[in-house]
Amino acid sequence: MAQSEDEDDPFADTRMTLGEHLVELRRRLIRGAIAIVVALCVTWSYYPELTKVLRRPMDDALAKVDAEQREKYEALLAEEQKADPSVRRTKYFLTDDPSDTRLLDRLTVTPRLSVLGPADGFFAAMKVSIYGALAVAGPILLWQMWQFIAAGLYKNERRAIFKYFPISVALFLGGVSFGYFVLCPYGFYFMAKAYPPEDINNLSGLNEYLGVVTTIVLALGALFQLPLVMNALARLELVNFAQFRKFFPYFVVIAFVVGGIVTPPDPYTQTFVAVPAIVLYAVGMLCARFAGKKPAANPGARP
Repeated sequence: MAQSEDEDDPFADTRMTLGEHLVELRRRLIRGAIAIVVALCVTWSYYPELTKVLRRPMDDALAKVDAEQREKYEALLAEEQKADPSVRRTKYFLTDDPSDTRLLDRLTVTPRLSVLGPADGFFAAMKVSIYGALAVAGPILLWQMWQFIAAGLYKNERRAIFKYFPISVALFLGGVSFGYFVLCPYGFYFMAKAYPPEDINNLSGLNEYLGVVTTIVLALGALFQLPLVMNALARLELVNFAQFRKFFPYFVVIAFVVGGIVTPPDPYTQTFVAVPAIVLYAVGMLCARFAGKKPAANPGARP
């Protein structure tokens, strides 16, 4: 009889005592910690290469500014030499060799990031190694978290997680890629152009740069989850399509405010964040509209 009751009990597969939950949590935390430590040992050996990867948006931006400065002074030198052939190339460039296009330092941007204190380089290396370890061990950490949560879910809830989890990961990677390949290069370019390089020396700190670039890419990775979250809220009947539509004008304002907070202070990068957020919200409204549709009740069904 007891066995029959267990078979009919929908909680039989998910019921755990507090002690069993704590044991399960400890096992998952230990495995996640081991994964991070192993990954950190690997990434510490390759932090110079990882730093180059993280520096790429800034390097691309500074290279673009430098190319514009070289083109500007090539044209200016040509005009001056037409009026006075005795004007030497070294007035603006490092050498008189026409094939050497390197400008004087005071006329262009500094091509390297800087460390401003004796320990800043070490802390920057640690940051890069930790970021790399979290990226490498991320799938393992997510899997351990999922295993702990799944222990308390019904079978249909587990199927829903399996269905939407890959979509969530794809959206997160899409947001990170958008931030890294599109937003950061343009944002840093406009920051470097805020003042003419001839007037202000652009001395960028490595630690500050790492903080900005990671904040932007992670914020966009989270932002790209918006359609999935809105779909889930609609399916749970917590918010419906009409409420999302009514909130849309307010969301537009919020998107531009948040875009100004998480990005460098210029209208271009702010717009680069706000516009995708608005588009994602519109996609989320579309998902909510279909998710909110319920099948008609069966007249022959018992209440």
